[in-house]
Amino acid sequence: MDKVKTILVVDDSKANLTLAKQALDEFYQVSLVPSGQMALRFLEKKIPDLILLDINMPEMDGLETLRQIRANHDYKDVPVIFLTARTDAETEVECLKLGAADFIAKPFIPQVMRSRIARTLELEEFRRLAEKRAQRFESIASKDPMTGLWNRSYLTQTIEVILAKGTSAAYMILDVDHFKSVNDKLGHIVGDQVLNRLAHMMMEYFPDDIVGRLGGDEFVIFMENPPENDVLSQRLKVFQMAVNEELRVVTNGIATMSIGIALAPQNGNNMDTLYDKADRALYVVKKEGKNNFRFYSSTLPSKQAKLDRPEAIEMNIRTLMQQLKEPGTIRGAYWQDYEPFLAIFRFIERMLARSEQSFCVMLVTLLDPDGNMLDAHSLEPAMDVLFTAIQDTLRKGDVFTKFSGAQYIVMLPSAKAESGGVIASDRLKTRFEELNNDPNVVISTDLTMMDMVERA
Repeated sequence: MDKVKTILVVDDSKANLTLAKQALDEFYQVSLVPSGQMALRFLEKKIPDLILLDINMPEMDGLETLRQIRANHDYKDVPVIFLTARTDAETEVECLKLGAADFIAKPFIPQVMRSRIARTLELEEFRRLAEKRAQRFESIASKDPMTGLWNRSYLTQTIEVILAKGTSAAYMILDVDHFKSVNDKLGHIVGDQVLNRLAHMMMEYFPDDIVGRLGGDEFVIFMENPPENDVLSQRLKVFQMAVNEELRVVTNGIATMSIGIALAPQNGNNMDTLYDKADRALYVVKKEGKNNFRFYSSTLPSKQAKLDRPEAIEMNIRTLMQQLKEPGTIRGAYWQDYEPFLAIFRFIERMLARSEQSFCVMLVTLLDPDGNMLDAHSLEPAMDVLFTAIQDTLRKGDVFTKFSGAQYIVMLPSAKAESGGVIASDRLKTRFEELNNDPNVVISTDLTMMDMVERA
């Protein structure tokens, strides 16, 4: 039998150690020590899968040994089963409080010992698997599905924690110049390539910093304890030249990159303030011709300055509507970040309530063929495929956003009845199957009707 699991037996009785080894040696790799102190020295060199620990030992008893085991980060999670002749409730309660997994009564019966050890090891394996899956899903939920960078939610939480410590930092907003022209002239596939290339270069040039995507073509680099402005400027020049050369090739010379920079604590000590200041610096870069970077300064013109000028007041409604309209060919369903999606949802809900109509909402989920969550390796490219399938098949009046790491939620205002939602769902599934090359990824849709008569 392949003895993979390792067990450490701790008992001051040589007879008990011998009996335990005889009972377990056929099934496990067994190590024996006669005291709590020796058990702790053993753990410094090797960590077993399970510890059998006698309670009644001289100098350091089992309870104190377990306290010290649990106090050490390296082996605090190793399951411990007590060997004891004490069966009173008070002892059991104290052992459980310290984190004991089980008890084996002395004198022990070999079959019972093996059964309880097997059960504890199985539970520990399940716990570790569940912990790994939770960490994986937490990572997926914190990542932007298209680029693999940290998403807005993770950026906000992490950066706020860092800033709360008073750490000096540089908050940099990166924006792709002429990105809409790239999508309109070269298509969304090229637009996606631009976002992914920029993301990869951010990770390459700033491997020790926090890099993320806020949404659309807006990215963030957050650098703790940045160098002097001159040194940081030189790094940004090298980075920007490399990025612009890459974008020139991908977009036939259409796209470049602009950067706005705010510093903590001098420009602010929370993310909202730093974002506003960096965004103001970025605005000035854009107004001055794009393809550059700038540090925030209180002397920079406000983003509202143009509206404060007299000529802005002379703008007539025709000019206003021309500026509001989206130029170029409008393709498929309309993507929005989650917060704007909620605002649009509530607007349509109110609008249709006036006419006592309904509309359909569809939740689209990616799973494996058995109905389980996907791993990150399969999920990220599949979410990109699903994004394209939604835009290809749904109507221009439909709106969608990312709901979780493996889901999009779609609002179908044109679907006044559930049959319309079913038709949209079938079209989406067909298109996804055409685009998807991974047989281990399937699509699931859930539909619900928002009854405006009842909610009005």
